[in-house]
Amino acid sequence: MTVKINDKAVSEAIGFILILGLVLTGIALVTLYGYPVLVKEQSSTDVKNMERAMIVIQNDMKSLCFKNVPYKESTLQVSGGTLEVIDADDYGGYINVSNGTALFQQDYSLGALTYRSDRSTEVITLENGAVMTRQEGATGSAMLAEPRWFYDEPTKTFVVYIMNITTDEPMAKSGMTTVRMKLNSSSTQAMPVSSGEKVTVEYNSGSSGDYKVAWKNYLTSPTVGMKPKDGFQNTYEISGVNKLVIKEYEIQILGI
Repeated sequence: MTVKINDKAVSEAIGFILILGLVLTGIALVTLYGYPVLVKEQSSTDVKNMERAMIVIQNDMKSLCFKNVPYKESTLQVSGGTLEVIDADDYGGYINVSNGTALFQQDYSLGALTYRSDRSTEVITLENGAVMTRQEGATGSAMLAEPRWFYDEPTKTFVVYIMNITTDEPMAKSGMTTVRMKLNSSSTQAMPVSSGEKVTVEYNSGSSGDYKVAWKNYLTSPTVGMKPKDGFQNTYEISGVNKLVIKEYEIQILGI
């Protein structure tokens, strides 16, 4: 007597196991290789959005300082990180300006708005009217949007803008936020520079990180025209100046 064995069910079970294995393998590959790429792309998008947002805030500050606008506010989305306001007294960063003599040499405190990404090492800072970026723990930095310093060749006038950021209390925010600010005060100092003397500027980074490279590239650019001072670190000088003008503005951040 011959017994016939039906192996159709066995074939279907093997096929199901193979298909399930392929599906699980595909999911594992997507999780292993695809998810980190998605996270990186999302982080890059968040950083790019914050770069644009910082430039918007920079333009608001320019309106306060240069257009006699008493109050400005901007609503923005802080994604993938935290936006922090640092008062000038707590920041530690400053710019020292001298007309080349002992008669005038003054430190100007700065303050800052700083964004730190939660998903990457990116740090973006708005300091003294400049938007800058760097990687956490790195010495390099770059300026995304420049302040308004300049040297006027026909009149031999060197103009320095100081934007001092203040706040009544520490502030930090993620998600939707509205940055509200006003101009507390402004002042202008104009002083002659003796023949043969050089205007010097020394930059010192604050608590948001090391932005010395960004400021060096800006101060030594053709727009400003300064040169590194021999024997001094982070100090720059310019010769041929007849008048030094310093415009100082105190901007208070009311809330974020």
